[in-house]
Amino acid sequence: MKYIVMLAFLVFAALALTGLMGRRRISALVTREVATLFSDAGEALGADQLAAVWDSLPEPVRRYLRYAIPKGAPAVRTVRLKHNGVFRMKPNQRWLPIRGEEYFIVGKPGFVWHGTIRIAPFFWIEIRDHLLGGHGKTLAKLMSTFTVAEVGGAEIDQGAMLRWLAEAFWFPFAFVGPNIRWESIDDRSARATLLQGGLPVVATFEIDEEGKLVCVRADRYGNFGGGKVVLTPWIGRCADYRDYNGFRVPSSIEAIWDLKEGEFNPLRFRVTTLEYNVPAIPS
Repeated sequence: MKYIVMLAFLVFAALALTGLMGRRRISALVTREVATLFSDAGEALGADQLAAVWDSLPEPVRRYLRYAIPKGAPAVRTVRLKHNGVFRMKPNQRWLPIRGEEYFIVGKPGFVWHGTIRIAPFFWIEIRDHLLGGHGKTLAKLMSTFTVAEVGGAEIDQGAMLRWLAEAFWFPFAFVGPNIRWESIDDRSARATLLQGGLPVVATFEIDEEGKLVCVRADRYGNFGGGKVVLTPWIGRCADYRDYNGFRVPSSIEAIWDLKEGEFNPLRFRVTTLEYNVPAIPS
């Protein structure tokens, strides 16, 4: 019996050491990628760019910018966000806790997201998504070591571009950047098109009378068991506005796939930290 206990201890210790080494490798990878991202950030966007395009913006977008951006707000070049929340892969699957951090550039599409999903005691999946140089890529490793997914390609690029566009409400000066073309729909919504090569990236933003962004809608590539990635209606719902360094933006989001069988919400995030003009990953 004691040999079995000793063997189990040794296996657990080996897994723990392997996981620790894997975490360090992924942390180093994320640090390098954020440095690459920030080195290509370009100019900050701020009040001057906002004033230059103000009259051409649809009224719902102006309403959000009036609500979200404080008077005298500094121009923003880079962003760091931390969150917690829950995640699941399938509609009937149990919710799993997730924590993550995300780095954005504001003047053009780009981000690096790094998260950990707890699947059981002492077991986790570590994930890194990025959009660098116009290309997206997802890497997922069990116990930070064993690769369970590593995907890229045109559909991933489109999804990553759409993610940046849909999450730009956290750094609202991005809405007046040169990469976004706005079109009016009605007094509550406007359509944004990301001007870039590759597959189309278009999203509709719904803003209420107060100026709060409540919903983002788009078609995004997804795979739901048919073995083929197809464009599928996708919804991002925003709530619980809070003040982060003067900017009033959502602290709670929920992502939803609008499937034939009904809505499927795979994730719910809550912002815990939102910082602007961060230089790099803190040491």
